[in-house]
Amino acid sequence: MNYIERLARISPHLMVLTGFFHGVVRSVPGAGADVRTNVVRYHILKCLGRKGPHHPTEISGLLQVKKNTLSELLDRMVRDGLVKREFASDDRRKILLGLTAKGRAAVKDYETALVDHIVEFLNGFSGDDRRKLVGSLELLIRTLMKRGRGTSRCVPL
Repeated sequence: MNYIERLARISPHLMVLTGFFHGVVRSVPGAGADVRTNVVRYHILKCLGRKGPHHPTEISGLLQVKKNTLSELLDRMVRDGLVKREFASDDRRKILLGLTAKGRAAVKDYETALVDHIVEFLNGFSGDDRRKLVGSLELLIRTLMKRGRGTSRCVPL
């Protein structure tokens, strides 16, 4: 069976995997609700932490999030103390978003808990299967990054 036939056979299962990974990300035990409640919040925080202060329109473009959705999320994130708004030094009419210490800590805590959660799940696999799975996921992510998909501009491999 060639790889296209194999892919056709497994393609219906991709939606199940998507749901599984979404569930893994949302159900990380011990992770703060600051990030866990919305995966987009994580990506916003990660992007601000990696790229520094940005205008909301830039974040919207990088993460491919509608401006009105982003605005609502940012209002909550500012209120929760994860993100701060500041004026640009070159134009006081321009608002930039920056990551707070609480936002940085939330990302770090979430990522630590996420890795622990995934490692616990993968403990049921043999060492060789774990290596193959992680290698395949790294290859998939690198390929997606080369093609400019997802949040690769904010979250490097």
